[in-house]
Amino acid sequence: MALSDIPEYQRVSSGDLVRADQWNTMQRQARNSLRTHRHTRNATAAPDDSNPDDVAPQITTNEIADGAVTAQKLGGGAIGGTALADGAVTSTKLADSAVTTAKIASAAVTAVKLSFQTVKTGSRALAPGSSAVEQVQLAASSTKTTIYFPVLAIISSTGTGLSQVSADIVYRQNVNSSTIDVFVRFTNSGAATANIIWQVLTFG
Repeated sequence: MALSDIPEYQRVSSGDLVRADQWNTMQRQARNSLRTHRHTRNATAAPDDSNPDDVAPQITTNEIADGAVTAQKLGGGAIGGTALADGAVTSTKLADSAVTTAKIASAAVTAVKLSFQTVKTGSRALAPGSSAVEQVQLAASSTKTTIYFPVLAIISSTGTGLSQVSADIVYRQNVNSSTIDVFVRFTNSGAATANIIWQVLTFG
């Protein structure tokens, strides 16, 4: 940038006297230039020295001190999805309890996203109006931290009418015992025999 191209605040010639009002005006103009100074010019754009506005080049990444941009300096919604690099938000970047229920979109958590494990599986035939109990887990250490999910499918029905099967988790405990035995009960309330396959799941 050539200094000779920059317009003067108050133009005077060699030998001219500088009056007090000119000096005061230059001070005001200098202070105003500092107040209105902006770093909005593209770094690749040439400076326009004839422009009365002081438009400096944009601040580069290297000019920002490490740790200078804190959360308090960012406005609400300032960082959009397009401003984040792919894979930038990792599990280590999320604080404990940072993802609340309100932040999870409806239907966002699908079966594929849930880590299930099979506790027990089997198959059997259920006569009309009958029920049967299958063992799932003996001496379970805690039913407060383990949730059991019975899942079944009717693979065929024989006889007449229809079969109708339900499944329930059953807990049993002996007196003075510190553990609980877990079972699953199947009930066929239909008029036909049901041939089922089943499994009991829990969170992995």
